[in-house]
Amino acid sequence: MFWNPASSRRRCLPCAQRFGILLFSLTIFAHVTPTSTNVARNAFLLRFAFVLAYGLLAVLCMRDRDAVTMSTLLWPPAGLLLAALMLSCPRRWPGWMALAATLHVASGVLVAQRGLPAALVFAAGDLALCGAVAAVWRWGTVDRRSLARVGSVLWFIVPLAAASVAGGWLVAQGLHAVDHGIDTQHWYIWTQAAFVGCLIATPLVVAWSNWRAQAFAEQDLRYLWLGLAAAFALLAGTTLVFNKQWSDWLWQGRPAADLTYAPLVFLAFVAVAWGQAGCTLVVTGLAIVTGSYTLSGLGPYGGAGGVPLVAIQGFLGAAALLSLLLGALSADRERATREAVAWKQQLQSALRTSHHLAWEFFPDTRRVIWLGDFPSPYGPACQPDTTVEQWLSYVHEDDRARLLAWVESTGKPDAARRLRARLLCADRQYHEVELNGSAVRLPDGSVASVTGLLSPWGDTSWL
Repeated sequence: MFWNPASSRRRCLPCAQRFGILLFSLTIFAHVTPTSTNVARNAFLLRFAFVLAYGLLAVLCMRDRDAVTMSTLLWPPAGLLLAALMLSCPRRWPGWMALAATLHVASGVLVAQRGLPAALVFAAGDLALCGAVAAVWRWGTVDRRSLARVGSVLWFIVPLAAASVAGGWLVAQGLHAVDHGIDTQHWYIWTQAAFVGCLIATPLVVAWSNWRAQAFAEQDLRYLWLGLAAAFALLAGTTLVFNKQWSDWLWQGRPAADLTYAPLVFLAFVAVAWGQAGCTLVVTGLAIVTGSYTLSGLGPYGGAGGVPLVAIQGFLGAAALLSLLLGALSADRERATREAVAWKQQLQSALRTSHHLAWEFFPDTRRVIWLGDFPSPYGPACQPDTTVEQWLSYVHEDDRARLLAWVESTGKPDAARRLRARLLCADRQYHEVELNGSAVRLPDGSVASVTGLLSPWGDTSWL
Protein backbone atom coordinates (compact mmCIF):
# COMPACT_ATOMS: atom_id res chain seq x y z
CA MET A 1 0.00 0.00 0.00
CA PHE A 2 1.29 3.50 -0.70
CA TRP A 3 1.20 6.61 1.44
CA ASN A 4 3.22 9.81 1.28
CA PRO A 5 4.12 10.92 4.82
CA ALA A 6 5.17 14.38 3.63
CA SER A 7 1.69 15.22 2.41
CA SER A 8 -0.28 14.27 5.50
CA ARG A 9 -0.13 14.62 9.22
CA ARG A 10 1.04 11.48 11.00
CA ARG A 11 -0.14 11.73 14.55
CA CYS A 12 0.11 9.06 17.18
CA LEU A 13 -3.31 8.14 18.41
CA PRO A 14 -4.09 8.40 22.10
CA CYS A 15 -4.12 5.18 24.05
CA ALA A 16 -7.88 5.38 24.46
CA GLN A 17 -8.43 5.35 20.69
CA ARG A 18 -6.02 2.44 20.23
CA PHE A 19 -7.80 0.49 22.92
CA GLY A 20 -11.12 1.31 21.27
CA ILE A 21 -9.98 -0.05 17.91
CA LEU A 22 -8.72 -3.27 19.47
CA LEU A 23 -11.92 -3.67 21.48
CA PHE A 24 -13.99 -3.13 18.33
CA SER A 25 -11.96 -5.82 16.54
CA LEU A 26 -12.51 -8.32 19.34
CA THR A 27 -16.23 -7.49 19.42
CA ILE A 28 -16.61 -8.29 15.71
CA PHE A 29 -14.54 -11.46 16.17
CA ALA A 30 -16.87 -12.67 18.90
CA HIS A 31 -19.97 -11.61 16.98
CA VAL A 32 -19.18 -13.57 13.81
CA THR A 33 -18.23 -16.76 15.68
CA PRO A 34 -21.07 -19.31 16.14
CA THR A 35 -21.97 -20.46 19.62
CA SER A 36 -22.79 -24.16 19.17
CA THR A 37 -20.43 -26.80 20.66
CA ASN A 38 -18.17 -28.59 18.15
CA VAL A 39 -19.03 -26.30 15.26
CA ALA A 40 -18.35 -23.29 17.46
CA ARG A 41 -15.01 -24.68 18.58
CA ASN A 42 -13.86 -25.37 15.01
CA ALA A 43 -15.13 -22.01 13.79
CA PHE A 44 -13.46 -20.24 16.69
CA LEU A 45 -10.11 -21.88 15.97
CA LEU A 46 -10.44 -21.13 12.27
CA ARG A 47 -11.22 -17.47 12.83
CA PHE A 48 -8.56 -17.18 15.49
CA ALA A 49 -5.99 -18.54 13.02
CA PHE A 50 -7.26 -16.10 10.40
CA VAL A 51 -7.00 -13.13 12.79
CA LEU A 52 -3.53 -14.17 13.90
CA ALA A 53 -2.19 -14.75 10.37
CA TYR A 54 -3.85 -11.66 8.90
CA GLY A 55 -2.69 -9.44 11.74
CA LEU A 56 0.91 -10.66 11.69
CA LEU A 57 1.19 -10.37 7.91
CA ALA A 58 -0.38 -6.90 7.92
CA VAL A 59 2.01 -5.66 10.61
CA LEU A 60 5.07 -7.15 8.90
CA CYS A 61 4.11 -5.79 5.49
CA MET A 62 3.33 -2.29 6.74
CA ARG A 63 6.51 -2.07 8.79
CA ASP A 64 8.71 -2.85 5.76
CA ARG A 65 7.63 -0.50 2.99
CA ASP A 66 9.45 0.97 0.03
CA ALA A 67 11.10 4.31 0.80
CA VAL A 68 9.98 5.90 -2.49
CA THR A 69 6.40 4.75 -2.93
CA MET A 70 5.66 3.81 0.70
CA SER A 71 4.19 0.60 -0.75
CA THR A 72 4.50 -2.89 0.63
CA LEU A 73 6.43 -5.42 -1.43
CA LEU A 74 3.44 -7.78 -1.32
CA TRP A 75 0.04 -7.69 0.33
CA PRO A 76 -0.67 -11.34 1.26
CA PRO A 77 -3.45 -10.45 3.76
CA ALA A 78 -5.68 -9.87 0.74
CA GLY A 79 -4.85 -13.41 -0.36
CA LEU A 80 -5.94 -14.78 3.02
CA LEU A 81 -9.26 -12.97 2.80
CA LEU A 82 -9.77 -14.10 -0.80
CA ALA A 83 -9.10 -17.73 0.16
CA ALA A 84 -11.57 -17.50 3.05
CA LEU A 85 -14.26 -16.14 0.73
CA MET A 86 -13.57 -18.70 -2.00
CA LEU A 87 -13.86 -21.60 0.45
CA SER A 88 -16.96 -20.25 2.25
CA CYS A 89 -20.56 -19.90 1.21
CA PRO A 90 -21.63 -16.29 0.51
CA ARG A 91 -23.76 -16.02 3.66
CA ARG A 92 -20.55 -16.21 5.72
CA TRP A 93 -18.76 -13.52 3.77
CA PRO A 94 -19.87 -10.56 5.94
CA GLY A 95 -18.15 -12.09 8.97
CA TRP A 96 -14.84 -12.63 7.15
CA MET A 97 -15.01 -9.18 5.60
CA ALA A 98 -15.72 -7.52 8.94
CA LEU A 99 -12.72 -9.24 10.50
CA ALA A 100 -10.41 -8.33 7.62
CA ALA A 101 -11.59 -4.72 7.43
CA THR A 102 -11.15 -4.20 11.17
CA LEU A 103 -7.64 -5.66 11.16
CA HIS A 104 -6.72 -3.74 8.02
CA VAL A 105 -7.85 -0.40 9.43
CA ALA A 106 -6.28 -1.08 12.83
CA SER A 107 -2.89 -2.04 11.36
CA GLY A 108 -2.98 0.91 8.97
CA VAL A 109 -3.69 3.40 11.74
CA LEU A 110 -1.48 1.91 14.46
CA VAL A 111 1.47 0.64 12.40
CA ALA A 112 1.54 2.69 9.19
CA GLN A 113 0.38 5.86 10.98
CA ARG A 114 -2.28 6.53 8.36
CA GLY A 115 -5.24 8.75 8.86
CA LEU A 116 -8.53 6.98 9.46
CA PRO A 117 -10.10 8.05 6.10
CA ALA A 118 -7.12 6.73 4.13
CA ALA A 119 -7.11 3.47 6.09
CA LEU A 120 -10.82 3.03 5.35
CA VAL A 121 -10.21 3.58 1.62
CA PHE A 122 -7.50 0.90 1.55
CA ALA A 123 -9.70 -1.54 3.47
CA ALA A 124 -12.67 -0.90 1.17
CA GLY A 125 -10.44 -1.55 -1.84
CA ASP A 126 -9.40 -4.93 -0.44
CA LEU A 127 -12.99 -5.91 0.32
CA ALA A 128 -14.16 -4.97 -3.18
CA LEU A 129 -11.25 -6.82 -4.81
CA CYS A 130 -11.64 -10.04 -2.84
CA GLY A 131 -15.43 -10.07 -2.98
CA ALA A 132 -15.56 -9.59 -6.75
CA VAL A 133 -12.92 -12.23 -7.51
CA ALA A 134 -14.44 -14.79 -5.12
CA ALA A 135 -17.93 -14.27 -6.58
CA VAL A 136 -16.73 -14.70 -10.17
CA TRP A 137 -14.60 -17.73 -9.29
CA ARG A 138 -17.41 -19.52 -7.44
CA TRP A 139 -19.77 -18.77 -10.31
CA GLY A 140 -17.45 -19.98 -13.07
CA THR A 141 -15.84 -23.07 -11.55
CA VAL A 142 -17.27 -26.49 -10.75
CA ASP A 143 -14.84 -27.62 -8.05
CA ARG A 144 -15.15 -24.94 -5.37
CA ARG A 145 -12.64 -26.52 -3.00
CA SER A 146 -9.41 -26.43 -5.00
CA LEU A 147 -7.39 -24.80 -7.76
CA ALA A 148 -6.22 -28.15 -9.12
CA ARG A 149 -7.84 -27.76 -12.55
CA VAL A 150 -6.68 -25.59 -15.42
CA GLY A 151 -10.18 -24.13 -15.77
CA SER A 152 -10.30 -23.21 -12.08
CA VAL A 153 -6.89 -21.55 -12.35
CA LEU A 154 -7.98 -19.45 -15.33
CA TRP A 155 -11.20 -18.43 -13.55
CA PHE A 156 -8.96 -17.31 -10.69
CA ILE A 157 -6.17 -15.51 -12.55
CA VAL A 158 -8.16 -13.53 -15.13
CA PRO A 159 -10.71 -11.97 -12.72
CA LEU A 160 -7.93 -11.31 -10.20
CA ALA A 161 -5.86 -9.41 -12.76
CA ALA A 162 -8.83 -7.32 -13.90
CA ALA A 163 -10.02 -6.62 -10.36
CA SER A 164 -6.50 -5.67 -9.21
CA VAL A 165 -6.14 -3.05 -11.94
CA ALA A 166 -9.62 -1.64 -11.35
CA GLY A 167 -9.14 -1.73 -7.57
CA GLY A 168 -5.80 0.07 -7.74
CA TRP A 169 -7.27 2.88 -9.81
CA LEU A 170 -10.33 3.21 -7.55
CA VAL A 171 -8.21 3.30 -4.40
CA ALA A 172 -6.04 6.01 -5.94
CA GLN A 173 -9.14 8.07 -6.71
CA GLY A 174 -10.48 7.49 -3.21
CA LEU A 175 -7.22 8.60 -1.60
CA HIS A 176 -7.15 11.69 -3.77
CA ALA A 177 -10.71 12.48 -2.71
CA VAL A 178 -10.00 12.27 1.03
CA ASP A 179 -6.70 14.17 0.81
CA HIS A 180 -5.53 16.05 -2.29
CA GLY A 181 -1.99 16.04 -0.96
CA ILE A 182 -1.62 12.26 -1.11
CA ASP A 183 0.74 11.08 -3.84
CA THR A 184 -1.17 8.58 -6.01
CA GLN A 185 1.13 8.36 -9.02
CA HIS A 186 2.35 4.92 -7.94
CA TRP A 187 -1.10 3.31 -7.80
CA TYR A 188 0.06 0.45 -10.03
CA ILE A 189 2.52 -0.60 -7.30
CA TRP A 190 -0.42 -1.28 -4.97
CA THR A 191 -2.12 -3.14 -7.81
CA GLN A 192 0.87 -5.43 -8.28
CA ALA A 193 1.34 -5.88 -4.52
CA ALA A 194 -2.25 -7.05 -4.11
CA PHE A 195 -2.18 -9.17 -7.28
CA VAL A 196 1.04 -11.00 -6.42
CA GLY A 197 0.06 -11.30 -2.75
CA CYS A 198 -3.15 -13.06 -3.77
CA LEU A 199 -1.28 -15.26 -6.26
CA ILE A 200 0.97 -16.50 -3.45
CA ALA A 201 -1.29 -16.62 -0.38
CA THR A 202 -4.62 -17.76 -1.86
CA PRO A 203 -3.39 -20.95 -3.61
CA LEU A 204 -1.34 -21.78 -0.51
CA VAL A 205 -4.41 -21.69 1.75
CA VAL A 206 -6.69 -23.42 -0.76
CA ALA A 207 -4.22 -26.22 -1.51
CA TRP A 208 -3.38 -26.96 2.12
CA SER A 209 -7.02 -26.79 3.20
CA ASN A 210 -7.53 -30.00 1.20
CA TRP A 211 -4.36 -31.69 2.46
CA ARG A 212 -4.69 -34.90 4.45
CA ALA A 213 -2.06 -36.76 6.45
CA GLN A 214 -2.97 -39.97 4.63
CA ALA A 215 -1.83 -38.42 1.35
CA PHE A 216 1.62 -37.82 2.84
CA ALA A 217 1.76 -41.39 4.15
CA GLU A 218 0.92 -42.74 0.68
CA GLN A 219 3.53 -40.53 -1.01
CA ASP A 220 6.00 -42.43 -3.16
CA LEU A 221 9.41 -42.16 -1.51
CA ARG A 222 11.09 -41.46 -4.84
CA TYR A 223 8.79 -38.50 -5.53
CA LEU A 224 9.28 -37.27 -1.98
CA TRP A 225 13.06 -37.08 -2.41
CA LEU A 226 12.74 -35.67 -5.93
CA GLY A 227 10.54 -32.84 -4.68
CA LEU A 228 12.87 -32.18 -1.76
CA ALA A 229 15.91 -32.01 -4.04
CA ALA A 230 14.11 -29.73 -6.53
CA ALA A 231 12.88 -27.40 -3.78
CA PHE A 232 16.38 -27.16 -2.32
CA ALA A 233 17.86 -26.49 -5.77
CA LEU A 234 15.29 -23.75 -6.42
CA LEU A 235 15.83 -21.94 -3.12
CA ALA A 236 19.60 -22.43 -3.18
CA GLY A 237 19.86 -21.20 -6.77
CA THR A 238 17.77 -18.14 -5.96
CA THR A 239 19.95 -17.40 -2.94
CA LEU A 240 23.07 -17.63 -5.12
CA VAL A 241 21.57 -15.11 -7.53
CA PHE A 242 20.40 -12.66 -4.86
CA ASN A 243 23.48 -12.88 -2.62
CA LYS A 244 26.00 -10.47 -4.13
CA GLN A 245 29.15 -12.09 -2.74
CA TRP A 246 28.22 -15.54 -3.92
CA SER A 247 26.85 -14.37 -7.27
CA ASP A 248 29.97 -12.31 -8.06
CA TRP A 249 32.18 -15.31 -7.29
CA LEU A 250 29.98 -17.83 -9.11
CA TRP A 251 29.05 -15.82 -12.20
CA GLN A 252 32.41 -14.05 -12.57
CA GLY A 253 30.98 -10.54 -12.52
CA ARG A 254 28.12 -11.26 -14.92
CA PRO A 255 24.94 -9.30 -14.01
CA ALA A 256 22.88 -11.48 -11.68
CA ALA A 257 19.63 -10.04 -13.03
CA ASP A 258 20.17 -12.01 -16.25
CA LEU A 259 20.00 -15.26 -14.27
CA THR A 260 17.16 -14.42 -11.88
CA TYR A 261 14.59 -16.60 -13.62
CA ALA A 262 16.94 -19.57 -14.20
CA PRO A 263 16.17 -21.41 -10.91
CA LEU A 264 12.43 -21.39 -11.70
CA VAL A 265 12.98 -24.42 -13.94
CA PHE A 266 13.03 -26.55 -10.78
CA LEU A 267 9.38 -25.65 -10.15
CA ALA A 268 8.43 -28.18 -12.82
CA PHE A 269 10.06 -30.99 -10.82
CA VAL A 270 8.37 -29.79 -7.63
CA ALA A 271 4.99 -29.81 -9.39
CA VAL A 272 5.48 -33.37 -10.65
CA ALA A 273 6.71 -34.67 -7.29
CA TRP A 274 4.65 -32.74 -4.74
CA GLY A 275 1.72 -31.32 -6.69
CA GLN A 276 0.15 -27.94 -6.08
CA ALA A 277 0.49 -28.06 -2.30
CA GLY A 278 4.26 -28.42 -2.60
CA CYS A 279 4.48 -25.76 -5.30
CA THR A 280 2.66 -23.17 -3.20
CA LEU A 281 4.89 -23.90 -0.22
CA VAL A 282 8.07 -23.53 -2.27
CA VAL A 283 6.85 -20.28 -3.87
CA THR A 284 6.15 -18.91 -0.39
CA GLY A 285 9.73 -19.70 0.60
CA LEU A 286 10.91 -18.08 -2.63
CA ALA A 287 8.99 -14.90 -1.77
CA ILE A 288 10.56 -14.81 1.70
CA VAL A 289 14.10 -15.22 0.32
CA THR A 290 13.81 -12.70 -2.52
CA GLY A 291 11.75 -10.22 -0.52
CA SER A 292 14.19 -10.14 2.39
CA TYR A 293 17.13 -9.48 0.07
CA THR A 294 15.28 -6.80 -1.92
CA LEU A 295 13.97 -4.91 1.11
CA SER A 296 17.51 -4.96 2.54
CA GLY A 297 18.80 -3.27 -0.61
CA LEU A 298 20.57 -6.42 -1.82
CA GLY A 299 20.14 -8.70 -4.80
CA PRO A 300 19.70 -7.80 -8.46
CA TYR A 301 16.65 -5.62 -7.69
CA GLY A 302 17.74 -4.11 -4.39
CA GLY A 303 19.71 -1.29 -5.97
CA ALA A 304 17.50 -0.74 -9.01
CA GLY A 305 16.78 2.86 -9.82
CA GLY A 306 13.31 4.35 -9.98
CA VAL A 307 10.82 1.87 -8.60
CA PRO A 308 12.61 -1.38 -7.66
CA LEU A 309 9.39 -3.03 -6.51
CA VAL A 310 8.14 -3.45 -10.08
CA ALA A 311 10.95 -5.86 -10.98
CA ILE A 312 10.76 -8.04 -7.88
CA GLN A 313 6.96 -8.10 -8.00
CA GLY A 314 7.16 -9.21 -11.62
CA PHE A 315 9.58 -11.99 -10.69
CA LEU A 316 7.41 -13.28 -7.85
CA GLY A 317 4.28 -12.95 -9.99
CA ALA A 318 5.87 -15.05 -12.74
CA ALA A 319 6.91 -17.69 -10.20
CA ALA A 320 3.43 -17.80 -8.67
CA LEU A 321 1.71 -18.05 -12.08
CA LEU A 322 4.09 -20.80 -13.17
CA SER A 323 3.44 -22.65 -9.92
CA LEU A 324 -0.33 -22.44 -10.37
CA LEU A 325 -0.28 -23.66 -13.96
CA LEU A 326 2.24 -26.45 -13.34
CA GLY A 327 0.33 -27.61 -10.27
CA ALA A 328 -2.96 -27.68 -12.20
CA LEU A 329 -1.40 -29.55 -15.14
CA SER A 330 0.19 -32.07 -12.77
CA ALA A 331 -3.15 -32.59 -11.00
CA ASP A 332 -4.91 -33.06 -14.34
CA ARG A 333 -2.33 -35.67 -15.33
CA GLU A 334 -2.76 -37.57 -12.06
CA ARG A 335 -6.53 -37.36 -12.39
CA ALA A 336 -6.39 -38.75 -15.94
CA THR A 337 -4.15 -41.59 -14.76
CA ARG A 338 -6.55 -42.51 -11.96
CA GLU A 339 -9.51 -42.42 -14.34
CA ALA A 340 -7.68 -44.65 -16.83
CA VAL A 341 -6.90 -47.18 -14.09
CA ALA A 342 -10.53 -47.10 -12.94
CA TRP A 343 -11.80 -47.65 -16.48
CA LYS A 344 -9.40 -50.56 -16.93
CA GLN A 345 -10.58 -52.19 -13.71
CA GLN A 346 -14.22 -51.79 -14.74
CA LEU A 347 -13.47 -53.27 -18.16
CA GLN A 348 -11.66 -56.19 -16.53
CA SER A 349 -14.67 -56.87 -14.33
CA ALA A 350 -17.08 -56.72 -17.27
CA LEU A 351 -14.93 -59.07 -19.36
CA ARG A 352 -14.52 -61.49 -16.47
CA THR A 353 -18.25 -61.81 -15.80
CA SER A 354 -19.21 -62.11 -19.49
CA HIS A 355 -16.43 -64.58 -20.48
CA HIS A 356 -15.15 -62.19 -23.14
CA LEU A 357 -11.64 -61.06 -23.97
CA ALA A 358 -10.64 -57.72 -25.47
CA TRP A 359 -7.79 -57.65 -27.98
CA GLU A 360 -5.70 -55.02 -29.75
CA PHE A 361 -3.48 -55.65 -32.76
CA PHE A 362 -0.59 -53.30 -33.65
CA PRO A 363 0.31 -53.60 -37.36
CA ASP A 364 3.76 -52.03 -36.95
CA THR A 365 5.04 -54.49 -34.33
CA ARG A 366 2.74 -57.43 -35.24
CA ARG A 367 1.87 -57.83 -31.56
CA VAL A 368 -1.51 -58.61 -29.99
CA ILE A 369 -2.47 -57.38 -26.51
CA TRP A 370 -5.23 -59.26 -24.67
CA LEU A 371 -7.27 -57.92 -21.77
CA GLY A 372 -9.54 -59.96 -19.54
CA ASP A 373 -9.49 -62.74 -16.95
CA PHE A 374 -6.25 -64.78 -16.92
CA PRO A 375 -5.74 -67.69 -16.99
CA SER A 376 -8.76 -67.85 -19.27
CA PRO A 377 -10.67 -70.84 -20.64
CA TYR A 378 -9.49 -69.78 -24.10
CA GLY A 379 -6.09 -71.23 -23.23
CA PRO A 380 -2.56 -70.23 -24.25
CA ALA A 381 -3.75 -68.65 -27.49
CA CYS A 382 -4.82 -65.51 -25.64
CA GLN A 383 -1.88 -64.45 -23.50
CA PRO A 384 -1.71 -60.84 -22.21
CA ASP A 385 1.08 -60.04 -24.70
CA THR A 386 1.73 -62.19 -27.74
CA THR A 387 2.40 -62.03 -31.48
CA VAL A 388 0.11 -62.70 -34.42
CA GLU A 389 2.12 -65.79 -35.37
CA GLN A 390 1.83 -67.29 -31.89
CA TRP A 391 -1.88 -66.55 -31.85
CA LEU A 392 -2.46 -68.12 -35.27
CA SER A 393 -0.64 -71.28 -34.18
CA TYR A 394 -3.62 -72.07 -31.93
CA VAL A 395 -6.20 -71.41 -34.66
CA HIS A 396 -7.50 -74.30 -36.74
CA GLU A 397 -5.34 -74.63 -39.83
CA ASP A 398 -8.37 -74.24 -42.11
CA ASP A 399 -9.15 -70.82 -40.55
CA ARG A 400 -5.65 -69.32 -40.24
CA ALA A 401 -5.35 -67.65 -43.63
CA ARG A 402 -8.88 -66.28 -43.43
CA LEU A 403 -8.32 -64.93 -39.90
CA LEU A 404 -4.99 -63.29 -40.78
CA ALA A 405 -6.51 -61.60 -43.84
CA TRP A 406 -9.45 -60.38 -41.73
CA VAL A 407 -7.23 -58.90 -39.01
CA GLU A 408 -5.01 -57.08 -41.50
CA SER A 409 -7.97 -55.70 -43.45
CA THR A 410 -10.06 -54.54 -40.50
CA GLY A 411 -8.72 -51.02 -40.86
CA LYS A 412 -10.25 -50.68 -44.33
CA PRO A 413 -13.68 -49.06 -44.64
CA ASP A 414 -15.22 -52.03 -46.49
CA ALA A 415 -13.76 -54.72 -44.20
CA ALA A 416 -16.05 -57.23 -42.52
CA ARG A 417 -16.51 -56.37 -38.88
CA ARG A 418 -17.13 -59.93 -37.61
CA LEU A 419 -15.51 -63.31 -38.16
CA ARG A 420 -15.96 -66.78 -36.67
CA ALA A 421 -13.05 -69.19 -36.32
CA ARG A 422 -12.10 -72.35 -34.41
CA LEU A 423 -9.63 -71.86 -31.56
CA LEU A 424 -7.66 -74.43 -29.54
CA CYS A 425 -8.71 -73.65 -25.97
CA ALA A 426 -7.54 -74.67 -22.50
CA ASP A 427 -9.33 -78.05 -22.63
CA ARG A 428 -7.25 -78.94 -25.72
CA GLN A 429 -10.38 -78.90 -27.88
CA TYR A 430 -11.28 -76.64 -30.79
CA HIS A 431 -14.23 -74.36 -30.04
CA GLU A 432 -15.89 -71.86 -32.31
CA VAL A 433 -15.41 -68.22 -31.28
CA GLU A 434 -16.44 -64.92 -32.78
CA LEU A 435 -14.19 -61.89 -33.23
CA ASN A 436 -15.28 -58.36 -34.01
CA GLY A 437 -13.01 -55.36 -34.43
CA SER A 438 -12.42 -51.94 -35.89
CA ALA A 439 -9.48 -49.64 -36.53
CA VAL A 440 -8.15 -46.95 -34.21
CA ARG A 441 -7.05 -44.11 -36.47
CA LEU A 442 -4.59 -41.29 -35.92
CA PRO A 443 -5.44 -37.66 -36.82
CA ASP A 444 -3.73 -38.10 -40.21
CA GLY A 445 -6.02 -41.02 -41.06
CA SER A 446 -3.47 -43.81 -40.65
CA VAL A 447 -4.30 -46.91 -38.61
CA ALA A 448 -2.60 -46.99 -35.21
CA SER A 449 -4.09 -50.31 -34.11
CA VAL A 450 -7.04 -52.64 -34.53
CA THR A 451 -9.09 -53.37 -31.43
CA GLY A 452 -11.98 -55.72 -30.85
CA LEU A 453 -13.66 -58.38 -28.74
CA LEU A 454 -13.44 -62.18 -28.66
CA SER A 455 -16.56 -64.02 -27.47
CA PRO A 456 -17.77 -67.65 -27.46
CA TRP A 457 -20.12 -68.83 -30.19
CA GLY A 458 -22.73 -71.53 -29.94
CA ASP A 459 -22.30 -74.03 -27.10
CA THR A 460 -20.70 -72.39 -24.05
CA SER A 461 -20.68 -75.37 -21.69
CA TRP A 462 -16.89 -75.61 -21.97
CA LEU A 463 -16.39 -72.20 -20.33
